[in-house]
Amino acid sequence: MNTKIKVLSLAVAAALAGCASAPEKDSEQAAAAESKAEVVKKEVAAEATSKVKEETAEAVDQVVAKKSEVKPVDVTPAVVAKTEKVKKVYKIPTDPNEFLVISEVKNKTHPFYGRGLDSGFTVNGEQGKELAVKRGEKYKFEVDTGVKHDFYLSTSPQGWGAGTYTDGVDGQFVFEGEVVFVPSEATPDLLYYQCRNHKYMGGKIYVLDKGEDLAKLKASLAKAEIKKTGVKRPTKAVSASSVKQKLSYAQMVLMSKSAKRVESSGNAEAVATLGQARAQIAAAKSTLAAGNAEQAMNEVNEGLRLVTAASRAVTTDSDMAGVNQKAKYDELKNSLKTYEGSYERNTARMKKSGQKKSAKLDQKAYKRLVDEGNTLASKGDYVGANKSLGKAQQMITSVLTDMLHAQTITYDKNFETPKEEYEYELARLESYEELVPLAIERKHPSQRALGLIDGFVKKAGKIKQEGKDLAAKGDYKMAIMAMQAATSNVQRGLRIAGVN
Repeated sequence: MNTKIKVLSLAVAAALAGCASAPEKDSEQAAAAESKAEVVKKEVAAEATSKVKEETAEAVDQVVAKKSEVKPVDVTPAVVAKTEKVKKVYKIPTDPNEFLVISEVKNKTHPFYGRGLDSGFTVNGEQGKELAVKRGEKYKFEVDTGVKHDFYLSTSPQGWGAGTYTDGVDGQFVFEGEVVFVPSEATPDLLYYQCRNHKYMGGKIYVLDKGEDLAKLKASLAKAEIKKTGVKRPTKAVSASSVKQKLSYAQMVLMSKSAKRVESSGNAEAVATLGQARAQIAAAKSTLAAGNAEQAMNEVNEGLRLVTAASRAVTTDSDMAGVNQKAKYDELKNSLKTYEGSYERNTARMKKSGQKKSAKLDQKAYKRLVDEGNTLASKGDYVGANKSLGKAQQMITSVLTDMLHAQTITYDKNFETPKEEYEYELARLESYEELVPLAIERKHPSQRALGLIDGFVKKAGKIKQEGKDLAAKGDYKMAIMAMQAATSNVQRGLRIAGVN
């Protein structure tokens, strides 16, 4: 309370106390004293109220002023804002022996772009930055990579917890904090900084002796790798036609049953790897269109490598093996229905055309394999179930192939109308087309053979469309000939694949 208000209040209290203690002389004096006291009291109250209002207004103004102040932000390597809505701000260290490590979505500058996880480590603002350190010196990694990505040093280029390197390392496996590294004479010339939980997120660390040249060390490591693996960089120029051929093969692989198996596997990492493969192959097309055949070839090769990695991931004995085997079982079961339908249709066509079947499906043996597979699956033994269904698939596709090859074209009264004969030829062609992906997956033809197969299949597709257009116009005679020609091309492709 204001000092002046306090004094006035005490004066009023004293006056009132004096009035109360004095003997009452008469009623008029008492009334006068009371009246005077009331006047003083009202004056003091009015002054106090005014003062309180002034002080309250002043206090409000001070609060508003404080809330309106804008304080400067102190930017450090630590997180500036921890809310998801505000982007983190970092300060890149100026000390050459300090590295700020964060994680973000990879772009094409990352050395492992298209491999492993789609996120990667960025060091001092550069994705997957190559680091050069000297033996005997102290280096510090300021790590803020997110709770999913434990940073560590490794002898393995893929990371994923493999090849942990601990000599001279303090603070291994952190996602937020500091890692100190002092390389010694025993430290390998090449290490990697990677994620313990995911593949190919980091980059290389070259370890140099004092005064050693980095370029010479890289050249020495490259020679050692060639000597070790026997793999040498191709010296001849890459042609656009060879890239186109490889791209055609890549497209066929992406449509194969192996790729479909990955998509339905339930293995999130394998599916992501397949997605990266598709992106890599799409990038190769764009790169080739821009005129850079060599880079396009590298990209499509990397895409194919990723497809293989994805396929391998769903067929290995891992914790997800049960899920993968279940997906494979579902795929085999569905494919058998397709081939059973094709077998029945071709049987009916051959019967109607008066032709004898050169091969016949052993229905009892086939049914026994299918029933055996389904029984094993019902008990949870998907590995055994897939073996049985795989044998059944091989049996029916072998018979179907023989049937298709045995079918010949007749121009007699077995067909009531030209339209009926055209539909027969179209169905026969499509039965052959069903065998192409299966033949590629089983026979594993060479790259050159795959290019030829793709050429015949594409040619067949164009002729098939021409035949459909002719049939739409009512010219069934020419449409039938077109379907025969298309079938002939698919057959040639299958023969190259090893299906005779």
